[in-house]
Parts: sequence; C-alpha cells; structure tokens
Amino acid sequence: MKHIRKVFVAGPANAARSAMVRRLKANGLSDKQIDTWDEDKLSSFDQTEIRSYLRSSNPDQIYITAGLWGNASDRRDRRGTYLAEALLGPVQLIHEAMYAGVKKLLFVASHQVYGRCPVLPVAEEDLGHVRQDQLRDAMATAHMAAIQMCEGYTHEFGDVLGLQYRSVVSGNLYGPEDPTDAHRSGELQALMRHIHQAKTFKLSSVSIRSNGLRREDWLYVDDMAEACIRIMGLSDTEHRTLVQPRRSHINLGGGRAHTTMELAEAVARVVGYKGHLKVESSLEDDSHDFLLDTHRMRSIGWQPAVDLDTGLALMYRDYRHQERKLASA
Repeated sequence: MKHIRKVFVAGPANAARSAMVRRLKANGLSDKQIDTWDEDKLSSFDQTEIRSYLRSSNPDQIYITAGLWGNASDRRDRRGTYLAEALLGPVQLIHEAMYAGVKKLLFVASHQVYGRCPVLPVAEEDLGHVRQDQLRDAMATAHMAAIQMCEGYTHEFGDVLGLQYRSVVSGNLYGPEDPTDAHRSGELQALMRHIHQAKTFKLSSVSIRSNGLRREDWLYVDDMAEACIRIMGLSDTEHRTLVQPRRSHINLGGGRAHTTMELAEAVARVVGYKGHLKVESSLEDDSHDFLLDTHRMRSIGWQPAVDLDTGLALMYRDYRHQERKLASA
C-alpha cells in the first residue's frame, strides 16, 4: 500500500465499515489517507454530492462495505422505497466512481443475494440459479445489480481505462461497533442483548425466538476486511484465475454453519449467563440454512483467523462499552 494516496470506505457506520478502516490502518495507511462518509452530513443517495466528493478527493481505491441491509419489517412493509434505497447508494457510487476515474473498487454484497439455494455449500456459480426469497428480493436485486455493474464496467473499460471493479459475497458479519439499539441492531447483536439482560435480571431461563435448528454461516468483520484488502491487492491476472467472466464475485464465509442454538450457547458462554436457554420448537424460522463455498478465497491462502468464541468476546466487550457510554450520557 506504499503508493496509495487516498482510500474511501463507503457504507453505514457499523461493524463492517469500522473493521475495514481498522484493517487498512493495520496494513500501513494513516487516518489522513482514509475517508468515510458521514450520512448525517452527506447523503450517499445524493448523486451530486457523490460526484463532487469523488472528483475533488480522487481516491485511489473505494471499498463499499455494504449496501442497505435493513430489517424484516423494512423489507416487508416498505418494498418500493426499500428497493430504491438499496439500489441507489451502491449503484450511483459505482457509476460515479467510473466517471471520476477511480481505478479500483470493491463491493461487499450480502449472502442473501443468493436467495434460497437447496444445495449447500453455495458456490459462486449458483448465483442466478436459485429460488427467489420474497422477503429478501429487494436486497438480492440491489446487490445483484451492484455485482453486475462491477463486472460490466470492468469488462467494458478494464483494458482501456485500467478499471478493476471487484465484488465479494459475505456470510453473516458480526463484530464490535455495530449499533446496539433495538431498531438498528442485527440478529446476533439482538441475541446478545437478550441474553445479557437475562443475566442482569438474574432470570433462570431465557427464550430464544427460534426452534434452534437453523444453520448459518458467520464471519468476523476483521476477517472479512482482511480478505477484501487481499482481493483488492491481486493483480488482474491473479484475479482472473480465481473467477469466471460472468461470476466474478468471490465468497467470504466462516467455513462452518452454526445452528441458532449453538450460537445462543456461545453467546451465553461469553456473557456469563448460566440459566437455561429455551427454544420454541413449534416456531418455523422465516430464514433458511446457508453455508458459503469459500474454496476460491482459500485457494490463495486466506482463512478466517478469529474463531466464534473469540469474536463474540470482542463483540461483547464493545457492547458493554457502548452500554456504559449511554448510561453516563
């Protein structure tokens, strides 16, 4: 990274963006070389603002750590506006980056871009050949569009302008610096808060809103960020040996699917909760099992460095820190 002048890390202020900034610094960049986007001051949906920023700052690289994720109620009740918001941020940024002359860009998509895949683990080649998931159609459509824009601009302008626009699909991300409030927190953060409160109020048992059987792939955010930096650093020839022309994204996952009960037990260990974890056996999860095939990324020597218990401990330490800050405010 010796010749990098400026890197722009786009995305909401959450664990993924914080991890990307943290890993870029660990790889030798200074605070002055890394920009982030403050949504309170500048909207990522404002094309004029994006264009003005990119042409004035002229970053060497852009990492889009996530498009809009949202929650189940957003995806169900605001289908039109949610789709528009999920599309506009990443797509406008990728488009304006190309016109601003940014040579290198990487987009991080959600695993939900795959919809429902009956065969696990899900390989990159499965994209576009899986069953739709109505609850997640908007996100899948938006992230698919961003992946295809990266592919399309690289194909169209790669040789002429030297563009290298790449994308990854990530398993569930977790780690420190995610929002802790109930309206914005993710599934794992909500589970941690639920079990922490059970410990605080000395409850003998706590109910997990699940049958405990769903299996999901979890990846610590710093492992995701380190993989993205490695992918960005690949030469064009090295990258082409890993991907296919119309399936140029690379899967990033933890390599193991944990059941919801295993996840709850791991959180309870980290939190120090000794009570009984109860599941609702009659409850059907609205989500589905998934595990990503990560053989492409592992073929170049990458593998997750942070195990689940260690990652959860770091996440819980940050959760308690945020809780104390709110209490003293």
